[in-house]
Amino acid sequence: MWRCPVCGQTFVSRKAPHSCLVVPLDHHFEGRPPELRAAFDALVAAAEANGPVTINATKSRITLQVRMRFAAVEPRRDHLRAHLVLKRRIEHPRLAVEHLEPGYYLHRFTLTEPADIDDELTAWVAEAYRVGAQITAAPRPAAPPGPDPPTPGSR
Repeated sequence: MWRCPVCGQTFVSRKAPHSCLVVPLDHHFEGRPPELRAAFDALVAAAEANGPVTINATKSRITLQVRMRFAAVEPRRDHLRAHLVLKRRIEHPRLAVEHLEPGYYLHRFTLTEPADIDDELTAWVAEAYRVGAQITAAPRPAAPPGPDPPTPGSR
């Protein structure tokens, strides 16, 4: 992990492009409907159900990070513009998908209230968390042992 010497944020790759303008998290919700903060908190709770999460609040957005950033939220006047990073494309009416090299898919969606964090979105958040943790597929079980090699003089 690389830590920016200016803002202290951590990144998977050295000198990753980012904003060093770190702001208090509450700054993003000032003057906005309380449902937006509640929706954000529900999204964070869905992510934290999978393990620890680092929240990075910068001038333009809030990111959720395990090892790499796996979700982001951009508060707007009356909604949250959000996205999840997955290793596969999901075709769904509530998602707009963008391919990112080398093999990631950015899934954009909108949140307006905590109820938007339903079972379906919670499952996608769990999948994105695993991407953020850079957890690969489970290893294949070891092959069963073969027959013992013959001992000298036996057949």
